[in-house]
Amino acid sequence: MKVNKLVSSLLASVLLGGALAGCSSSGKEAANTPAAPDKGAPETLTMPITQKPITIKWYQRNYVETELKSMGEMEAFKELEKKTGIHIEFVHPPNTPDALNVMLASGDYPDVVFWDWGTVPRGLTGLINDGIAIKLNDYMDKYAVNYKKTIDKYPDLKKFVTLDDGTYPAFFQLDPDPMRTSYNGLITRKDWLDKLGLKPPTTIDEWHTVLKAFKEKDPNGNGKADEIPYSIAKSPSGTALGGVGSGMSEFTAAWGILDGFYKDPASGKLLYGPMQPQYKDFLTTMASWYKEGLIDSEFASTDAKGLTTKLQNELVGTTYGSLGSIIGNTTTAARTKNPNFSLIGVKPPIGPGGKAYNYSASTIQKVGLSAIITKSSKYPKEIVRLIDYMYSDEGQALLNWGVEGKSYVVKDGKKSYSEDIMKSKDGKSPQQAIYRYATPVFGHTKVMEYDAWSQISLPFPEQQDSIKTFASADTSLNTTTSLSLTTDESSKLGSIMSDINTYKQETVLRIIMGADPVSKIDEFQKRLKSMGIDDANKIYQAAFDRFNARK
Repeated sequence: MKVNKLVSSLLASVLLGGALAGCSSSGKEAANTPAAPDKGAPETLTMPITQKPITIKWYQRNYVETELKSMGEMEAFKELEKKTGIHIEFVHPPNTPDALNVMLASGDYPDVVFWDWGTVPRGLTGLINDGIAIKLNDYMDKYAVNYKKTIDKYPDLKKFVTLDDGTYPAFFQLDPDPMRTSYNGLITRKDWLDKLGLKPPTTIDEWHTVLKAFKEKDPNGNGKADEIPYSIAKSPSGTALGGVGSGMSEFTAAWGILDGFYKDPASGKLLYGPMQPQYKDFLTTMASWYKEGLIDSEFASTDAKGLTTKLQNELVGTTYGSLGSIIGNTTTAARTKNPNFSLIGVKPPIGPGGKAYNYSASTIQKVGLSAIITKSSKYPKEIVRLIDYMYSDEGQALLNWGVEGKSYVVKDGKKSYSEDIMKSKDGKSPQQAIYRYATPVFGHTKVMEYDAWSQISLPFPEQQDSIKTFASADTSLNTTTSLSLTTDESSKLGSIMSDINTYKQETVLRIIMGADPVSKIDEFQKRLKSMGIDDANKIYQAAFDRFNARK
């Protein structure tokens, strides 16, 4: 076991995509604990799974901590225990960056770890190679029939759930519906547009017109020149591989590039956006907008809370973010004072790139977080069967909808949440109320269902229209973050990209804010070459080629 090597890699500062943000196996010995998996015909998957109840430890963040002390209090998991005979003892780590590293370094592993492995250097490949996670291949055909059935139903999922060598390393949150993942984009005040007789902007030139009108024509009606045409929270996520939001990154797509590594539609190869000639034109426009006062002077330091305050105080005209936190939460709060308050998503602007290219990589992602079974577990077969049940029709209904008759009802074959959820007597929002029963909003080892997620996450018509708008954008530039890196690749990228990302962010901000002239970009691009950006490009390209070769 090469624990030290993995821990060393975990501490390297590789940025491979974006993402969310010590226990030993326990429980009574099962009467039918397997010695090793076999590859016979699929087992008749009867319930319960074990002859005697067992307990497994399941390590993951508590995504519903505002409502429940443990996810084990959720009715869905109580029902799972009744069905399977397996008790899941959730172990919730502190919400700190190094919590996972500390646990893995201890060598004392729980049975299951559910995590965003794309944020971890070497990711799932490292966990398998270092003997921390077990390969699932020998269990798949016999004990994971529902999971395999789902993968077969959506053939393009196969590349996302296997490694380059065909290994099944984990059970993934599956997201085959692009409508479910198209939740980020550019958002504007529709009521301001209506008041000023403007239409949602579709081009970079129209964006300039709208932002200028927001600044000069007092759309919030308070008689003060206090409107902020465009504002964002600092360093937005969602860039392509190797990208760190360095300021107005969401507009790079108008020039046919992204702020990190992206896929060139013409060649299919990966390119690094800041090294392209168009990047200078992008920065020229952003610096001009900033100088005109169209961009928030505090955009580089405003955090999510600060942006929310500005939005709710009706100071911001346009922004970038998610349908839930920006449109949903802001609209709910703002309409207590202004019933006409309205935010709506708009398509990415068309610029010199010629198309409304999508900036957010999340749109094309087919998988999310995933659960590994560790080598420490005494119950690999039972855990495979337990998790596989979550992908069955019954398991899907439990995790996405909860308990029929309590949290949801079925009418004419269509599920909908009950009045107890949608109009909670204790005053909780639908998203808060459903956490007692199920997890349709946050991922788990299941297929994320759009109908379940949208009923909870998109209560406003503006959100329902906006997600269709976001989903219709062109995704030709986007590439997957589901790449596997070798130990050598991970080490090299760690030393290259951490320095590059820091340098890039500082330089781009200085140019946009006028501290340095746009001509500084020539020196910037030469420096990126000397820092090894071409070597990083080759590494990512090799990993991308391997991903595309997966079968």
